Order: sequence, then C-alpha cells, then structure tokens
Amino acid sequence: MSASSLTRSTGHASPEGGDGYLLQSESTLAQAVTYAIERSAVLGASEAIAMVSEQGGITLTVAGGKVETAVREGHQSLRITVYANGRTGIASTESLSRHAIDRVVEQAVAMAGQLESDPDAGLSDRETLAWTTPEVPLFAPSGQTADELTEAAMAIEHAAGSTASRDSVRVSEAGAASQDMRFALATSQGFCRTGSGSMQQRWCQTIAQRGDDMRQGNWASMSRRLDGLLPPVDVGRIAAEKALGMLGAEGLTTRRAPVLIDAPVASSLVRELCGQLTGTAQFRRMTFLPDAMGQQLTASHLTLEEDPFEPFGLASSTFDSEGVSGSRRAIVRSGMVEGLFLDTRMARKLGRASTGNAGGMRNLTLTSTTTQAGDDLAAMLRKLGTGLWLTRFMGGGSNPATGVYSQAAAGFWVENGQVVRPVHGFTVAGNLQEMLKAIVAVGADVHREGAIRVGSILLPDMQIAGR
Repeated sequence: MSASSLTRSTGHASPEGGDGYLLQSESTLAQAVTYAIERSAVLGASEAIAMVSEQGGITLTVAGGKVETAVREGHQSLRITVYANGRTGIASTESLSRHAIDRVVEQAVAMAGQLESDPDAGLSDRETLAWTTPEVPLFAPSGQTADELTEAAMAIEHAAGSTASRDSVRVSEAGAASQDMRFALATSQGFCRTGSGSMQQRWCQTIAQRGDDMRQGNWASMSRRLDGLLPPVDVGRIAAEKALGMLGAEGLTTRRAPVLIDAPVASSLVRELCGQLTGTAQFRRMTFLPDAMGQQLTASHLTLEEDPFEPFGLASSTFDSEGVSGSRRAIVRSGMVEGLFLDTRMARKLGRASTGNAGGMRNLTLTSTTTQAGDDLAAMLRKLGTGLWLTRFMGGGSNPATGVYSQAAAGFWVENGQVVRPVHGFTVAGNLQEMLKAIVAVGADVHREGAIRVGSILLPDMQIAGR
C-alpha cells in the first residue's frame, strides 16, 4: 500500500503543508499512517486502523484592557488500533519518526495479546468505508496574527463594558482564537484518506452588578470561516445584556406552568433525545425506548435530520473515525424513529450496519411542520402566554432508563406574552418521554449550538419547584 496511490484529500487543502498554522502536509501525514499499517502487518496484526492529526493555532484572552493569555500552540499525534483474533490493542505517540511509529505499533500489538477476545471488535466492513464519498469543504484558514486576534478580543471587551445601562458591567474574560487542523486515516484494507479543517471562535464572559446583586452572562460565536462569526461588538453586547437582564431576579413559588425553552439552550433537549438512540443505550437497554426503530419518540409534527456533508458545518465529516461514511438522513421523521447513532462494534452487537457515527453525531436540525416564518422569539412568547421563558440551565439532567428529568434553571416570568421579571432559584421537572411527545411548537428563531440547530421549544406544562 502506498500513500501516493491511495491518499485522497477531503478538506480542500493544498497538497503540500504550510497552510494556515499547520506545518505538516497531508501527504506527510498519509505516509505516517501508511507506514504504521504496514508495520502492524509485519508484526502479525490481522487488522489495523491508524489516524494521525496535527493542530495549530493562536488563542488570546483579555481582561481589564490587557492581554491575559496569549498561546501559539501546535501539536500532533498518531494513534493506532490493532486487532488480533478479536483482541484489541491501542497505542499512541506524538512523534512521527519511523522509530517512534515502530515502537507504538509494537506496543499496540503487545497490548492486544493481553486481552480477551471480542467477536464484534474489528474494522468496519470494506464496503462501508468512504472510498468515493464527496469531499466536504472544512478548511478556511484565517491567517490571523496575534495582533489581529488581540484587536478582536479588545473590541469584544469594549463593547461589553460600554453597553448602555444604569448598572455596571465588567468583563471577566473576552477571547479570540483561530485554529487549523489536518488529519489522515488508513486501514489495513487499503483505505487511506486525508483532510483539513479550520475553526474560528470569539467569546465573552461578563458580570453585571446592581448594589450587592451580581449576575453572570456569557456569549460566544463559532464558525469554520472568519466571515461566519458574529462581529466582536455583538459578542460583547449580547454577553453584557445576558448579565444585565438577570439583575433583580426573584424566586418562583412551586407551581405548574407552560415553559418556553430558549433556542440557545434548547439544544440540550435535543441531546437528551439523541441519547436514547445511541448504540450503547440501545444495546445495554439504558433507555426508556429500547428497540427504538419504528417507535414514536416525539410529537408527530417533529423531524430530526442529520447532515454530515454540510459545507463548513461544525460537525461535518466525509467519514467518521473508523473511515465509514455517514449519510444525509432522518433520525426522527414525523415523531417516529428512523435512525440510530452506531459505530461498527455496537452496530454488530445490534445486528445492524454502522451509521458512520463513530466519534459523534453530525449536524442535527430539529424542525416542526407547525413552524411559521414569523415565529420569532416575540411570537413564541405570545404563544407561551403566561408562563416561564427558560434561558439558562444550572445543572441536572435526566435518567436515561426512566426518563425522569430535573434541571436547575433561570429565566423570565412572562404574562400575556410580555416579559415581567427575571426569575431564578428553581428547578423544572418532568418525564423526558412525555415531554418529547408533548412539544407544542418549535420557533423559527433557530440557533446553532455546536452540532445542533433548533429554535425555541414550547412545552405546555412542566412542574416548577421553587420556594
């Protein structure tokens, strides 16, 4: 197997290195994993998969008008997994020298000999690998210097501190970062592909004060492309407004009420939904919905879709960490489960095929057939009527087996569609199984939080435990 004949780029990087903050070329990384695979075969491993990655970038934080931290980072690592008669051995190294690769392969092979056999462990079936899947553009190096990132972070801090208010706002941290990454993956089946990606970030953490009352706020923007970020002034302003809005927050008495979960935090409910559909949850039956395929999980007006091939998507990938291609698909359609999140091992245990989700879920979007173009936040508050607009979770979660759900939270009390006052110091509780089926509406105020896009979510009735 030769890198020159098998390597295929998946990230629209130039063929040789030096792009962005990176030092290694895709071809150099491909040669490293190819050599690791060759060595594993010489040492008797029946199957092997190797992945090498390089990351580099600059991260800066400021506070009080001064730079607090400035880090120019760069690191690389190679990880190899070998399979010998169902036994698995894994080892890694940060050096890409032939000597270091020899040693790490020897370690992985030796480790495999010490374990019990697992008949489901091993490489993905050859036909599932991403031999011909289309390239996904992910690489957009900003080329920003430390001075330019400092300027962005300073602008964020200035915007937060100058937000008009009778109350004071100070910034505990404002930051800017630009990162590039590059990788290559190879298997003993002759598969070898490479790719490159970028990530840009801006963030701000604030503290608002009125007398002895102090409240925290934060906001962040993340994109693979520099022009996809919010302007620094908006990042700082929103972070300040988040803190200022909670000044004077009061407690709530125990009651039942409708709840509107704000779009930036509604992604947590989608994650809870997805947690029911992982291979581990299904195989170990750590879920209130075992044998989920074909069963109703949510309200019938909801659909959850996955798109691993979204250009410059935060969770996009031509293939997963096992080399398996994902697909554009519905996970839930009209409330019914159509897909699971499976890697190769769990797929085999369930008698199914890998879905290309080794390493995580890809670009999820929750939509509702009832959503109208005009269903912005103001419209969703009107639909809420009188109840709780929940804007922050403070800790908690759900029991995946029973669905029992409890979260400490904060937000705003709303009457007749109008915000009345900020509230905190309470928990919201229910049963996740019932909550997902009871969702009344999803707003058009769509927010992307990591891999998930969703608008605000309206629930008709939840238990609020307060004072």
